[in-house]
Amino acid sequence: MSEEVRNWAELQPDMLSLIFQKLGAFEVLFTVQCVCSSWKRLSHEPQLWRCIDMRSPWDLYNDEDGLEKMARNAVDRSEGQLVEFSVEYFGTDKLLQYVIERVSILRCLRLIRCYSISNEGIIEVAKKIPHLEELDISYCSFPKEVLENVGQLCPRLKSLRLNCQGYKRPHIECDEEALAIAANMPELRHLQLMGNKLTDYGLRAILDGCPHLESLDLRQCYSVNLDGGLHKRCVDRIKHLMLPNDSTVDCVFDAEIDEYGSDYDEGYPSGFSEIDILSDDEYYEFSDVDVFSDFEF
Repeated sequence: MSEEVRNWAELQPDMLSLIFQKLGAFEVLFTVQCVCSSWKRLSHEPQLWRCIDMRSPWDLYNDEDGLEKMARNAVDRSEGQLVEFSVEYFGTDKLLQYVIERVSILRCLRLIRCYSISNEGIIEVAKKIPHLEELDISYCSFPKEVLENVGQLCPRLKSLRLNCQGYKRPHIECDEEALAIAANMPELRHLQLMGNKLTDYGLRAILDGCPHLESLDLRQCYSVNLDGGLHKRCVDRIKHLMLPNDSTVDCVFDAEIDEYGSDYDEGYPSGFSEIDILSDDEYYEFSDVDVFSDFEF
């Protein structure tokens, strides 16, 4: 018995739109929009770009300028309807400025390992998007002053992820970030601090300053001892609690422990593999071609 062959061209636009959203920004921009003219038209629909996730699993990080062009193109397609924006590695102050100049309803911002974003860049976002509800600045290096400003400028902030590389030695204690969160983010419901150097003192401050906290992730926070009844207070108070030695197997990012505290510098993956891309009329193969040439500033 021959297998049934699905005719994708017969799918309704609503169904195709759902599929495109599941595929994500990179697949749509690199492949889907090149299949045929009708898919290309559909790929420009603003509702498809309300959530833009540029945390690429592909080996594209050696061309930050090209990735930024692509991100701007995606933002333009949202036509101001963007509510979630996520980038990894290649985010810059210029890209953030481009986003906040064109979007007024952004609720969620994720900036993972975006080493080129400055303190001023984050603070400017907080000034322009005061209704921000979710912020992820994991594996970045922002001082406590940034957290203080974000908390004061974004009073509706409900979720913060501030993960960093976890290591057991040397033993370092620092409560600056914890105290900044406790003093300036009273509406937090969800807080993820994997690898943070806070102590029991900082944890108590967070519990006191964030009375609505529902989930707290302290995995790899090896300076937290949970002494003096603190463990019971956390268990009784927090619905979803992850403790320092809990497993990180469910993490979507690399949570490997650095036993000796060596410098954390993953660098940037480099090199494109040869990729076949389907145009409206034909397939063409490239190796030295600029894959981002179709994306305008």
